Amino acid sequence: MWDLLAQMLSRMTLIITIAFLITRLHIFRQMIYRDLNMKDSVVMILLFGLFGVIGNYTAIVVNPEAHMISNLWNPNLQMDNAIADTRNIGIIIGGLVGGPVVGLGSALIAGGHRLIMGGFIGDATFIASLIGGGLAGLFGRKLRVFGLIRPLPMFLSGLLILIIQILLIPLIASQHSTAFHLISYTGIPIIVINSIGIWICAIVFNSVIQDEEHTRASQTATALSIANQTLSLFRQGLNASSAKKATKIIQQLTNVNDVAITRGIRELAHTGGPSSKSEIKYRKLVFKTGKMESAHSSDYEFIVFPLVVKDKTIGTITFYFNHPFQVTSVDREMAEGLSNLFSSQLELGEVERYNHLLQDAEVKALHAQIHPHFLFNALNTIVALCRMDPLLARQLLLHLSTFLRNNLRGLTDRLVRVEKELENVHAYFALENARFPGKFELTIEMDSHLNNALIPPFLLQPLVENAITHGELKDLGGIGKIRIDIKQKEATLYLTVTDNGIGVPPEKLADLGQRVVNSTKNGSGSALFNIKERLTALFSQDATFQMESKQGQGTTIFITLPIHF
Repeated sequence: MWDLLAQMLSRMTLIITIAFLITRLHIFRQMIYRDLNMKDSVVMILLFGLFGVIGNYTAIVVNPEAHMISNLWNPNLQMDNAIADTRNIGIIIGGLVGGPVVGLGSALIAGGHRLIMGGFIGDATFIASLIGGGLAGLFGRKLRVFGLIRPLPMFLSGLLILIIQILLIPLIASQHSTAFHLISYTGIPIIVINSIGIWICAIVFNSVIQDEEHTRASQTATALSIANQTLSLFRQGLNASSAKKATKIIQQLTNVNDVAITRGIRELAHTGGPSSKSEIKYRKLVFKTGKMESAHSSDYEFIVFPLVVKDKTIGTITFYFNHPFQVTSVDREMAEGLSNLFSSQLELGEVERYNHLLQDAEVKALHAQIHPHFLFNALNTIVALCRMDPLLARQLLLHLSTFLRNNLRGLTDRLVRVEKELENVHAYFALENARFPGKFELTIEMDSHLNNALIPPFLLQPLVENAITHGELKDLGGIGKIRIDIKQKEATLYLTVTDNGIGVPPEKLADLGQRVVNSTKNGSGSALFNIKERLTALFSQDATFQMESKQGQGTTIFITLPIHF
């Protein structure tokens, strides 16, 4: 018996080595923290089944006379022979860790292989293997519920299952007395060696669990620290300032050597040197597809992730590693997690920024309704016309009512019909045209079916007001002309507002719509900026705002946005 124990102990070291290698597999580490799907279960059944098959091949061939007659890797048994093996280490560990499906599946493979090997108790060991795999799966399910996937509970469960298997074999075997005689010789060594193997495997697996938990805890702490430091940055939106600060924070707190952030494909920040053509190529691909891409050379590796807001890719973030073959799965998961985190922060920032802009628009709309100059001018015009042209005065009063009413309704609506926005334009234009008769001309070209298309409120009327006020149309030698064109091309709505005013100086044109500018006329100088920012907040990269102007010839504003009805 002692010789058999020593021989089996030497065989067990190989099984323990295989167990350690299994713990290096990514799928095993995933299995620790989630339920297995069908694909995972099949892979784990094959792994632990192979584990058991190797236990069969490394077994000691014995006979009922208590003689060891085996050589390593002997696949065939005589009818009067049996084996003392470590097959059950793989089966029981598979069941305890993977559940009943993995336990029974690995038992079917390893036990089936043992049956094929032959011997007078082959059929009995096959049945005992199935029972052991099933029991291990049930025990493992209970241990997992109570959080007891730990070495000692797994050792005790394995010991109990092994004892049950050994006792069952003489009862199941056709040659009861011979099988009992064999088990009296091999039973204790098999129980001792297999239970020790299960205990050591449990220790190895538990160390992996602890390492994984420690790594995840450290990763979570790092992510939370980065989130805490970057939240205030990305609440301002994705710009050069926030990107530069964020890249420095990431570089300091992670194993990443360099970081680059882009908006679209335009680079906002890069902690390293200039980007290569290869890097730019991959960024363009990620921006187009919205999927992660990676590439490496002998010197470094980079991984590009999309930055997504409202299911639209608005930019990219690139992580650089100087030692490509030392990049671990933890590093990759951290990089992916950070890209998702920044996308969420940007989306929250867009929502907050939109709310702020909407509030700003609401304040400006209310201000327009009660602005003394606006009301006094409109009312004075109406009063003056009451005697000269009562019918026109009545019409202007209705226009004023319409203008104020639509401004109030626009405060609570994210989108309004084009028809309503044009009603507001007509009301405002009628009031201004009455103040300066014959000075202005408004032309609107639109396909009739676009009346019900949806656009943001306060989109066209401020542009008409801007043209009249800043284009100085009333002071032109001729008639100040404003033209609005609304067209549809495929799924895009095109809006164009053109005037023949004084135009915008080139040095100011670059700033208009990009930031709040100081206005020399009535107003805060933020109308164009507010419109562009609201378009970005509502439609992200799907909306565009462009402005062209020539001094002395006029200004044209081009807006595109996804069409909605």
